[in-house]
Amino acid sequence: MQGHAGVCLERYREFIERGSYKVSNSDDVSCFSVLLQKEVAPGVEVRLGDIMPSPRLNRVFNDPLDLLVGGWPTPLLKIADRPREAYAKLEWYNPFSASVKDRTVYYLLKSVGGDRLVEVSSGNVAVAMAAVGNVLGKRVKIYLPSAGRYVTPFLDFLGAEWQVLDVSMTVEALEHLEKDIREGAVHPNQFGNDINFVAHLRTAAEIDWQLSSIGKKPDYVVAGLGTSGHASALGFYFGVRYGAKLIAVQPKDWIPGIRRVESGMKWIGLVPAEIVEVSLAEALQGVRDFAKKYGLLIGPSSGAVYAVYARSGRDGIYVLVFPDNLFKYSSLLQQL
Repeated sequence: MQGHAGVCLERYREFIERGSYKVSNSDDVSCFSVLLQKEVAPGVEVRLGDIMPSPRLNRVFNDPLDLLVGGWPTPLLKIADRPREAYAKLEWYNPFSASVKDRTVYYLLKSVGGDRLVEVSSGNVAVAMAAVGNVLGKRVKIYLPSAGRYVTPFLDFLGAEWQVLDVSMTVEALEHLEKDIREGAVHPNQFGNDINFVAHLRTAAEIDWQLSSIGKKPDYVVAGLGTSGHASALGFYFGVRYGAKLIAVQPKDWIPGIRRVESGMKWIGLVPAEIVEVSLAEALQGVRDFAKKYGLLIGPSSGAVYAVYARSGRDGIYVLVFPDNLFKYSSLLQQL
């Protein structure tokens, strides 16, 4: 999948603008087979509805992966009326890591082979990969920066191998994978595998399906920056389809799950984005404010997203991506 987003971007742009695309050559086949997650033949016309959800009304699932995919869409919660109408995408309804990273990891692992996996993660990807790896019968080893220590009990329960490194950021741990890769482990590469971006075009289509059902189109998408895969994909999709603006949130100091653009991100350069800074104190105040108003305990990066929305003075319809909830951070919060 390396380099795939660049090859396919203009095809995806036309597909999203028009709502359909006539597959005609091998590059088209490659791009749309990945996006639709099935083999697409030349001569076929693919439609936007092909990547939108078909919810299961009885909520009965055949296996854990069916629970993940068949459980989509995750809820979209209206939290404000006009003039700054807002809808929060509650990604902790994903079953493995209770986060948006279940989506990323599911598609990452579908894109690679091997029975041994190695990855670097500061939290949610680690839990999701250990969990999905178990379902697929794969051994998983995770390298964590020191700030990711709080997820090690979850990794122990899941039976994953892990090592905490004396580095502050996840990307600094990448060089430690080399020995494992030489010994045959496969690196799904959340930071460089373009399926991270392409998969979240499907997440965007899911949100579009939800909003369209109530006659709404977003003006703004507010999302935190981690690898930049999901934020960039949502910004691309809604920018192309409706001219919506991506407001991308980065930490002023440190916030679990998000990082600064200058630390290196592959996909944020694909879309125009307004980059906004939030401090940890502001993010946690966002968590408190949201809990007091709506009774839901959102995670720190979700609090950062909410804080950006709360201080925005621009009218319009907002989509806020809440990657996870607060519960896995309890030990971390006790240290603050």
